[in-house]
Amino acid sequence: MAPKVERMKSISHHKEYFLVGGDLYILINTTMFRIHSYFFRREAKNFYSKLLDPTSPGEQKHGTSENTAIIVENATIQQFERFLWVFYNPLYDIYQADISDWFSILRLAHEWDFPNVKRFALREIRRREDEIELVKRIVLYQDYKAPAEYLVPLYAELCARPTSPTEGEAQLLGFERTLKIFRAREQVRSDGSISPLPKGKSPVDTYPTISSVLGLPTFVFDKDYEDTINVKTPKPTKNPNGRTSN
Repeated sequence: MAPKVERMKSISHHKEYFLVGGDLYILINTTMFRIHSYFFRREAKNFYSKLLDPTSPGEQKHGTSENTAIIVENATIQQFERFLWVFYNPLYDIYQADISDWFSILRLAHEWDFPNVKRFALREIRRREDEIELVKRIVLYQDYKAPAEYLVPLYAELCARPTSPTEGEAQLLGFERTLKIFRAREQVRSDGSISPLPKGKSPVDTYPTISSVLGLPTFVFDKDYEDTINVKTPKPTKNPNGRTSN
C-alpha cells in the first residue's frame, strides 16, 4: 500500500467516491478515492494503521493527499466501491446486493479487520446462504474465520448427510478437513447406523462431536440462537459534506 509516484500521471478521480470534505486518499490502479477517514479510524485496525507508519521529519502521513495516497492492491475498484457502499448507502436500512458482493465485502472486512462490517456481511450472507452449495459455503466461512455458530451447524449438516463428501467436495475441503469430516461422520454414527443418523439423534445433537473433531469452538444451540448472530443494520448519519451515510 505504499505510494508510488509514477502512477500519479494518469490518475483519475472516482466519479462517486471522490468526496468534498474527504480526508483519506486511496488509490486503486489509476483511480483515486477521496473518502472520510472517520469510518476507518472508528473500526479498522489493520487498514488505518498504515496511516500511522513512521515518516521522515516534515513528510506527510500516508493517505492525507493525492501524492501520498494509500495504494490498495488486494481489491478491485468494484470491490472497494461495494465495501464503501456499506458506509455510504443512501437507502438507509436497505442493503440489496448479490451474495458474491457480500462475500467480497466479507473478505475485505476480514483482511482489514473491520469486525462490525464483518458481522454485518455474515448476517446478510446467512440470509441467502442456500444460494451457495453446502461445501463451498463451509470453505468460504472457514477461510474468512466465521464464528462457530456459522460453521458448526454447516459441518453438522454435512456429517448428517446420507452421502459422504464427493471427490470434488473433498478437493475444495482439502485432505485434512475431509479426513476430520469422515471421522466425525463415524463418531456420530457410533451405534452402527449408516444413514442419515442414529434413531432419535438430530444434527443439533452432533454439535459437541463436530466441534471436538473439527477443532472448532464449542457451540451449544439454544432458543436464542438467532439472536447470537443478529447484527443491527448500520444507521445512516450525516457526513461533513452533507451526504447521507451509515
